[in-house]
Amino acid sequence: MTPFIASLSEISLLMLLLVVSVALSLICFFLIQKYCTWLNLRDGGIFGTIFANTMPTLVGFIFAFVTVAAWQNHNAVSDSVSKEAHTLFDLYQILGAYPSETKKVGQEEVISYTKAVINQEWPTLGEKEFDVDTFKKLDRINSLFLNHKPTTLDGFAVHNEGLRLFSTYRDLRRNRIENANSYIEKPMWGALVLSALFLILFSAFFKTRNIRIHAVMMALVGGSLGVMFFLLALLDNPFWGPSAIQSTPFQKTLESIAIIQKQ
Repeated sequence: MTPFIASLSEISLLMLLLVVSVALSLICFFLIQKYCTWLNLRDGGIFGTIFANTMPTLVGFIFAFVTVAAWQNHNAVSDSVSKEAHTLFDLYQILGAYPSETKKVGQEEVISYTKAVINQEWPTLGEKEFDVDTFKKLDRINSLFLNHKPTTLDGFAVHNEGLRLFSTYRDLRRNRIENANSYIEKPMWGALVLSALFLILFSAFFKTRNIRIHAVMMALVGGSLGVMFFLLALLDNPFWGPSAIQSTPFQKTLESIAIIQKQ
């Protein structure tokens, strides 16, 4: 997704894609109707009906499959981000059961790391950049857990839970970082654009008695394709574009921590 598209609002992106797709459909229609009259399809029989329904159905299945897959991926990443933020809050809470010095340092590090995720790491996710400072803050939390040596049975139980939570958190964070890219690869985008173009050309080759009705139908075909591309553009990269996943769960984590600190 280009920076220009990513900077648009949802309404602006929808209007842009509708205008482009409808205009392309009508341009192809009028060019074919004017210069390719010898290729116009005239068949009112059952074969023509079946043939006319086959192409839209195939293209519709392709777009439906890719759109649903992108939507499921977007929701899965969103759920993973929520789990990551909740696990980070659980880490803050489990540190409350550690000795006072470890507790103080550890909880401060968790707060500092959470703020870094929101303010430093999140803006770079859609740009496929790795924020080194945020990773160093996470590594300090990791070192704190690894260097702690419990001396009691209760301490061992708490420490094992802390290590488990931190391991879970690292997996969730890795999943977020790895999914900060386009779900639909360039070859798939190419296939979708070609499929849409083939459908437009296929629809333009038919000959109807009323050319105005045919033009309206072509505009509707273009508009439908524009809506499909709009959905794909929204869902392509979970962390970029008008519907990008926000850092709200981490902000909620900081708010929950603030509430606990006031008690």
